[in-house]
Amino acid sequence: MNAESKSGTKSPRVAIILVSVLALFQIIRIAAYPIILDALSGVNAEAWLFPAMMDVFVGVTALFVALGIWRGKGLLPWTSAIVFFALSISDHLDAVSVVLTSKGPAPAMMSGAPSAVVTQLVVMSLLEALALWALTSKGLRDHYLSGRAAK
Repeated sequence: MNAESKSGTKSPRVAIILVSVLALFQIIRIAAYPIILDALSGVNAEAWLFPAMMDVFVGVTALFVALGIWRGKGLLPWTSAIVFFALSISDHLDAVSVVLTSKGPAPAMMSGAPSAVVTQLVVMSLLEALALWALTSKGLRDHYLSGRAAK
């Protein structure tokens, strides 16, 4: 009985807070907008256009996804968060390939050694993969998909 009562009261609150904060942190990616302009005007290599566009998309949707994770229940906020982090990881991996293969000038935001930029992108991808793992874990999956019966 004791183990049953503990598992019944176990809350995914800490995971929800951490995943929400990670989603909210992505708002800063809106700062990639000048990279889009520079890529279109020829200042930066054209290869940076798609990663910068994805950064802006992720940054613009970050607040809505974070609020959905924090306050929402149901299929929409759960799947939105999963798609959001999957797109973000895809964008980071695309940026890694651009860093390693692009011959043109890099954006000022990506200045520094390519290894440092790649390390930063890989670390962010790993954090987002952890968020995906947390979202698909039984506790959070049940939290979002159990409906109102759990209340």
